[in-house]
Amino acid sequence: MKPQSMTHKILARAAGRPGVVGGEVLDVAIDMCFTHDPVLEPLSREFYEGFGRDAKVWDPRRIALFQDHLVPAKDAVSRRLGMAMDRFAAEQGIEAYYPYGENYGVCHIVMCEEGHVLPGEVVLGTDSHSVTYGAFNAFGSGVGMTDMVNVFATGRLWLKVPEIINVDIRGALRPGVLAKDIILRLIGQIGMDGASYRTLEFTGDTVAAMSVEERMTLCNMVVEAGAKNGIMSLAPAARAYLEKVARRGFEPVETDPGFEYARVIRYRAEDIEPMVACPHSPANVKPVSALRAERVAVQQVYVGSCTGAKFDDIAVFARALEGGRVAPGTRLMVVPSSMQIYRRLAESGLMASLLRAGAVIESPGCKACYGAHGGVLGDGETCLSTTNRNFRGRMGNPKSQVYLGSPVTAARTALAGYID
Repeated sequence: MKPQSMTHKILARAAGRPGVVGGEVLDVAIDMCFTHDPVLEPLSREFYEGFGRDAKVWDPRRIALFQDHLVPAKDAVSRRLGMAMDRFAAEQGIEAYYPYGENYGVCHIVMCEEGHVLPGEVVLGTDSHSVTYGAFNAFGSGVGMTDMVNVFATGRLWLKVPEIINVDIRGALRPGVLAKDIILRLIGQIGMDGASYRTLEFTGDTVAAMSVEERMTLCNMVVEAGAKNGIMSLAPAARAYLEKVARRGFEPVETDPGFEYARVIRYRAEDIEPMVACPHSPANVKPVSALRAERVAVQQVYVGSCTGAKFDDIAVFARALEGGRVAPGTRLMVVPSSMQIYRRLAESGLMASLLRAGAVIESPGCKACYGAHGGVLGDGETCLSTTNRNFRGRMGNPKSQVYLGSPVTAARTALAGYID
């Protein structure tokens, strides 16, 4: 058997095979899956139409449901979607249900907080940023609604084995440089199709030293380069995190010595500087230093989403703001990713610090990252956001401009009133 990568080992295990090769199509057993409020209503309709009104999901313990995109309900239609989820959870006996309330939040963050993501497992969701789960040495990927209907019914799905791109990062990052800057640098280099249906496997001592949340940021945005998944070894910090929340035992995987990567990309950490993705593509990347002279004025700074509103993201942002005030004419929105994070902000005193700086702290949810509500931009407005996409209209208005940056860049921009 040829040497296997982490991703290949996970898929082989799930298919009951000793090993696999890139390009193979496998019948894979799914360990955990989820859907959320924009998808569940049509998904449940297709499920019952396809498998019968009395159909039951293959294993209600392996399915999670989230209200995160359209909460609190902005209109009657949004609430109808939430009600449909209430009914489906009750009909199917799904206990891992997180409706709007004291324990809800953005699906990817709550999936990790609640121990639903484990090393060596296959985890799928009806959301492209399910690639986040590679931070915990899992195969995480997004699938479409029809694929998920079949997963709900059978617990299995056909998956093609990706080839592997190794991204090796070594050295110490400069002060103020974060995982968001690394992933923007990578996407800017290889483009939005540079890893199409491939795995981005992160290695190197820089990655090994990262916090759990920084590792999540790195994996979260691999889909912006077209990747099927992102993955990394299980670092001690990630293992310690899982030991507190894991719902089952787990078995991490490692890439075999001698495995042949399709491509190897190497970075020295000290060479990476703060980066910004300019409109209207996550691949339209420039160093902040190149934009500073242009004094790109912003009307809104948005700290939110599964990418940029974890506790550490907001803590770093708050420290960079400390003692300052938001620039006149700039709105500052902070949208924690989950209620667990929201409570920690309140208990730690960071919420008070943010309020003193002029921030408005919103309830958790996808909100303006999804573009449906909660921070939609006006015609001609510009936003610096810690989210993951800046396509035209992504934040709800095709006549607006969105730049993507790290929490540190967001803080400096909020204080200056222009990208800094």
